Amino acid sequence: MVVVGAGTAGANAAGQLAARGRSVALVDRRPAEAAGAQWHNGVLPWQFAAAQVEPPVPVDGSAAAPRTAHFFGPDGRHSATVTDSPVVRADMAGLGRRLRTRAVEAGVEILDSSDVLDVETDWAGRLCAIEIGRSHGDGPGRRLRLEAALFVDASGRHGALRGAAPALTPWCPDVRDEELCSAGDHEFRVGDRNGARRFLTRHGAEAGQAVTILGPAGGWSTRAVTVANDLRSAAVLVGCLASGPRRTAPHLQASARADLPWLGEVLSGAFGVIPLRRPFARFTAPGLALVGDAACQVFPAHGSGIGLGLMAGTMLAEGVADADDCGDESVLWGYQYEYQRSYGGTLAAFESLRRMSTELGTSGVRDMIRAGLMDAEAMRAGLEQRWRPPSPASVPAAALRLASVPSAAATMVPRMVRARALSAVGAKHPAGVDLAALERWDAKVRRLLGTLPRPSARPEQPSRRLR
Repeated sequence: MVVVGAGTAGANAAGQLAARGRSVALVDRRPAEAAGAQWHNGVLPWQFAAAQVEPPVPVDGSAAAPRTAHFFGPDGRHSATVTDSPVVRADMAGLGRRLRTRAVEAGVEILDSSDVLDVETDWAGRLCAIEIGRSHGDGPGRRLRLEAALFVDASGRHGALRGAAPALTPWCPDVRDEELCSAGDHEFRVGDRNGARRFLTRHGAEAGQAVTILGPAGGWSTRAVTVANDLRSAAVLVGCLASGPRRTAPHLQASARADLPWLGEVLSGAFGVIPLRRPFARFTAPGLALVGDAACQVFPAHGSGIGLGLMAGTMLAEGVADADDCGDESVLWGYQYEYQRSYGGTLAAFESLRRMSTELGTSGVRDMIRAGLMDAEAMRAGLEQRWRPPSPASVPAAALRLASVPSAAATMVPRMVRARALSAVGAKHPAGVDLAALERWDAKVRRLLGTLPRPSARPEQPSRRLR
């Protein structure tokens, strides 16, 4: 087997396959130590358990105890406080190193600093070989031809192998700008501790607790600030739809630095672009399986994909463990079915809610929060990445709150109804290879999701109270 992409999703897939007795090569265009995400990210212990991966140690070195997260609207109004947040902030570069070390211990050969030069298919369209060029310093390197029964594309949203599989062409369209998240996560030195203390006091927060602003640059956008317990550093996470030249994570970070003058220089971090759409209806083909961002296995409500990609790699390894031909179309379809059955409905439902926030815009998010519609229960479900419909007892109160914001309700109600229907579609994904049934299934999902909304051309300015 050959896995292309040595980030967390690819390194885990390679290690899981090797641990089940397969011969595996792990290819990446970068040096191994630079592969994958190099920033900090929020992760969920339950996803690591499902992926059979030991959860990472939080960046502050503490135990993975429940955390507190405070949420505010774009005008500074308090929305909700989640006192038992399941999210653990962890170092992705460190996680990637640990997963690659485990893979090597299981027998994986790492071929880093290697570009995919060519992809070969056989007469039936099955991937059968790739050619890579290995660089050595500044000079030309060797060209290697790798043959395998199974190729795994874990190379990120562009999919280094995905486009070479004829069977996937109709099912893996280009991800549009309105389905991309521009995100940045950086650690800053705190230059003014008194300023940091005043920021925390204004938001009713303590050091170590997250302060998150929803909708500062359009309906689907966020700014989250976490001041370290010792007040020496602060993490700033920003994200928005990558839908315009002035709507990017670097612009959001520049705005955050202007609003928060107590931040000092950048200590670490990076920017990235993440797909936000639900997983492709089909992400396997003869001889090829997609994992992670290459399959759009990302949580649409806030762009987190680490845990979902890890679970996919383990699920793939389990699905092909006993197969005589691990690249057989029906064997790989079983992995695809199991993933969609387990998570496809939840991810489609939250895509509907993500589209809702885009339609609402900054002003709509503000109205939702003023009406009390974004409470701790809803926030925690999103943080936990699980679909939790509102309890029957909460429906009457929610109806009254919706009635108080009719303009927002006109967008929210249809999207929430569609989300509830979408939450059940994963279990209806065809269990066996049946392209006609898959088209009917995907058409239903597309119909329920409706038109992809475009964000407003110009995001509204957040309130000065956010500083």
